[in-house]
Amino acid sequence: SHNPATAIKAINTGLPEMLMFSINPAFDMLPAEEYVLDHIDKGFSAELFRGVDPKRAELYKLCQKKQIGITVMKTLGAGKLISPEHTPFAKPLSVHQCIHYALSRPAVASVMLGCQTSDEVRNAVQYFELDDSEKDYAEIIGTMRNDFRGNCVYCNHCQPCPSEIDIAAVNKYLDIARLDPSNIPQSIRSHYFSLDHNGNDCIACGNCENRCPFGVPVIKNMEEAEKLF
Repeated sequence: SHNPATAIKAINTGLPEMLMFSINPAFDMLPAEEYVLDHIDKGFSAELFRGVDPKRAELYKLCQKKQIGITVMKTLGAGKLISPEHTPFAKPLSVHQCIHYALSRPAVASVMLGCQTSDEVRNAVQYFELDDSEKDYAEIIGTMRNDFRGNCVYCNHCQPCPSEIDIAAVNKYLDIARLDPSNIPQSIRSHYFSLDHNGNDCIACGNCENRCPFGVPVIKNMEEAEKLF
């Protein structure tokens, strides 16, 4: 699907075992009522961007909660996100940044790219050899940081943590737990407690909050995660 509201209805039937869905930073920032493929044909209307659309965020968390994997389509926005001429952001994203953004969403299991040449395939698989700084997309989508203010986009720009907490992972599981705090799926609890370090290990040093481009209250989130889980 390309529409989060439709996808949510389908997921809530209990029938799907996996979902193919179009995910990239530009699509995520368009309102749910927008037909995203129109923006590929006509160009992205960045004035519509208001941070990650709540319906899309709800869909990803719902799939994670129900253990339904998402396979991502339109990872590069039909090539527009990596194009200097067509990107809606201050500068184009790299292929690897687009891949990393999609893989960082809750429930995403895999991404698909429309490679046309063997060189494009080889370039894509270099993703596995890059360090986190080379995949970091925060700087680019951070040009619209006011639209993301206070919301974690799981970019890991906040790292390193002196307590070695995977802050993005804790925030991801916390976001899912917030959907229904009184009924947190055992699978999400298991994922949280399988982390080498979690919210309980936070020393409230504030280094992460100083690095975060989006003003996420990380320390508060670590405390909330520990209470919820």
